[in-house]
Amino acid sequence: MLATGDSGGGNAAQQAVADQMAAAHRRRKVDLVIMAGDNIYDEGNLNRVEATFLRPYRTLLQAGVPFHAVHGNHDIRSGDGEPQIRYPLFGMKGRWYTLRRGPVEFFMLDTNSKAAWQHQLPWLKKALASSTAPWKVLVGHHPILSSGFYGDDPVAMARLGPWMRRYGVQLYINGHEHNYERSKPIDGITYLTVGGGGAALRPVLPGPNSARALSRHSFAELSFTPSQLTIEAWDSKGERIDQATLERGVNTSR
Repeated sequence: MLATGDSGGGNAAQQAVADQMAAAHRRRKVDLVIMAGDNIYDEGNLNRVEATFLRPYRTLLQAGVPFHAVHGNHDIRSGDGEPQIRYPLFGMKGRWYTLRRGPVEFFMLDTNSKAAWQHQLPWLKKALASSTAPWKVLVGHHPILSSGFYGDDPVAMARLGPWMRRYGVQLYINGHEHNYERSKPIDGITYLTVGGGGAALRPVLPGPNSARALSRHSFAELSFTPSQLTIEAWDSKGERIDQATLERGVNTSR
């Protein structure tokens, strides 16, 4: 699978990243693409879907690769994001939903400021508790731990951290920060920022929790087996900028 975020500008940078995503598919068939929000700039309006989605990802779409998105803060500016939920190619089953593929289950969240956590959090706890997937991955637009512009979010950590640890979540994927960052495993959880999908880049200064952090238009490629997760990141020129392996139950990386 591939993961990208903050992509929806319809600009040259997005197209360059999308071209490398298509190249990844040619190397090895991609099963799905995760979009970590800000799918359409600036107002989330579907009248821009041709320029910000259909055109850049044409090769992947024509190959039948499914996309599955969450809402970013820009996406809810039009109709509170409901038109994107109804747009079939964004693969959204609602404001939050699950997605199972082989040994991995994705828990797709709405992390916006007006998110209905009073409903979403009980749903998440129940979904995590009932999951039998060897790998559990949360996807939200906003970062929990970050060395970028917005930094760590203690509120998000207090809200989600205990349940992620309790139910064995191993990976959290987010955008919002316009850079790439992979954290060291912290309490068994790796935090992966994939916000280099096309939006204007911002500086990132690696911190004590960073395993790899750089300001580069890029995307992540993830491969799962029941016991192992491989993370690779590629920039818009096709250069591999990161590689790590996580062992289930061991949580080591390199």
